[in-house]
Amino acid sequence: MLQPVGYNYLYNTIPQTGNKRSFRGATAVTATQPVLPQQIPQDTLEISAEKAIKKEKGLSKGQKWAIGIGSALAGVIAAGVLICKHQAGKLTKLYNEKMQLVNLAEKIDFKEAKTVDEGIKFAKEVLKIGEVGDGFTLEAINYANKGLVDVANANKGHLFMPKKLLFEELKENEIAHVIRSIDSERFGELAINKRFFDAKVLDEQLKVLLFNKKGGQRFEFKKDDTINVPIIFNDAMVPDKKCESLMEQFYKNPAAMNVADKRELYYTMNESYDMLLGKFKRFPLETLKKNKDYYERNLGIKIDIESLSKKTTEEQVDYLGDLVGKMQEKGVFKEYNMTLQNPEKTIYHEMGHLQDYAKNLKELDVKNWKLPTFKDAWKDAKAGKKHQNNAEIDHVDNRWRGLTYDGFKDLFEKEPDKFKKKYPDLYEFLTNQTTQQTAGKVSWYAQTSIGEFVAEVYAKLVSGVKLPDDVMELYKKYNGPMIVA
Repeated sequence: MLQPVGYNYLYNTIPQTGNKRSFRGATAVTATQPVLPQQIPQDTLEISAEKAIKKEKGLSKGQKWAIGIGSALAGVIAAGVLICKHQAGKLTKLYNEKMQLVNLAEKIDFKEAKTVDEGIKFAKEVLKIGEVGDGFTLEAINYANKGLVDVANANKGHLFMPKKLLFEELKENEIAHVIRSIDSERFGELAINKRFFDAKVLDEQLKVLLFNKKGGQRFEFKKDDTINVPIIFNDAMVPDKKCESLMEQFYKNPAAMNVADKRELYYTMNESYDMLLGKFKRFPLETLKKNKDYYERNLGIKIDIESLSKKTTEEQVDYLGDLVGKMQEKGVFKEYNMTLQNPEKTIYHEMGHLQDYAKNLKELDVKNWKLPTFKDAWKDAKAGKKHQNNAEIDHVDNRWRGLTYDGFKDLFEKEPDKFKKKYPDLYEFLTNQTTQQTAGKVSWYAQTSIGEFVAEVYAKLVSGVKLPDDVMELYKKYNGPMIVA
């Protein structure tokens, strides 16, 4: 069964989170602006049926047939070009209506609002968000504003902002999302998930992460100030003092913890599990390179990186897994230091989608759109049907949708040739071993689509993370938005 390189391995190893990606920001769909093909003379396209009939007089039957076929072909081409013109106009209109470029202060000092009204006023007046929806809690509006301020400051105030900020009940596994559908009136709006501010929901998620299947604590605190920690692959998950303090509070009395601390602990735990569960399988070759001396020294072996680089990702994962097993048998583990993570990173990710839409929506290349073939158009014409062209949606989906969207994974696995024809760039992204392992250095989520790769990289750039050269080269290949700072 066809799978994107590395994707199937990771999903077989993430039972701890309870779902594939808890509270991960939902993804969106983006695009690029069409330019009409210049090689088709406009006067040829505008030939009318009446003119064609007049020209037929005095011609032979063969000439009439040739003219008839030529007229039909011209009609098909004209129809295709008109469709492209319509779609190009639609996307340009969408860009003009939905993309809001703002110039804010280069450095905004964020202070938490003391009331919801004060927070909404800040969003409208300082961040230039035209409309803020009802129902925001004080924690939620401060969370949204803080994340948006961080992104604005990273761009020195010059960026695209959502025209509308909402507080809604979203899917369980989302913290926030940007509305992705180009057919929606709400395209480009930013929504924050109410569930992420619900103590009961966070309690349920933290229980999955902090307790094992038998109900025992994954992290066991001892009276002598030591701690037993879980081993993921060959890494001992060692929390720093702040993490440890929040864990102890949750183990002793979750009801006594405030929601903000629960959010921070949840986000930290989820990010840590994802990192450890995925790193060997997302980019095994890079892991082998980085840990070559460590494995050779402890196992008394020699690792041939050049030979391993010629193997498939699955073979590299198997080789690495064998080394990890041998290290565990020897009782030798590496420490993974868990530090508290910033939940606002999901806002950075979603704003990455929005900047990606704004940068690429006007650059869709009409050359890649599939015009109806003469055979299809002729068949539809005889049946009295109008040829339906879904090129706009297909081309947008080619960039911004991926394997976490309904139907995409099934189509990719069951009908790869059809998937490749409809989404050539996405197919190449998902099946190229080098590309997948490069994206895997960012996160497993970055491996699921071009759009998610772009948004995940953008979030790290806003966070000030220095990324490997090959990651940045891939980001530039996909025309990812650069931060101004």
